Amino acid sequence: MEEEEVYDKYGDTPLYFTHYYNFLFIFKSEVLENGDQVVLQLGGNMEKVSAMVVDASEPMTLNDNGENEVAHVRNKAKDVVWKQEPEE
Repeated sequence: MEEEEVYDKYGDTPLYFTHYYNFLFIFKSEVLENGDQVVLQLGGNMEKVSAMVVDASEPMTLNDNGENEVAHVRNKAKDVVWKQEPEE
């Protein structure tokens, strides 16, 4: 899948906070009708995390929060069909 296609198809899908691990806030969508699931990881290091404000009660989206963050889409078989890595 191309990045533009992913953002068009999944960009407004609500992503809910699931857990925090090793300087990463992990947000996931519900499993969608087609079996896909969107995952967004915010943070990555102490400097970034200390400057972030995360409201676990409010869902995020790729369109609003996914730019230059780690994100991926898994299909029903749990295979990663799209992955985004932050630019250095």
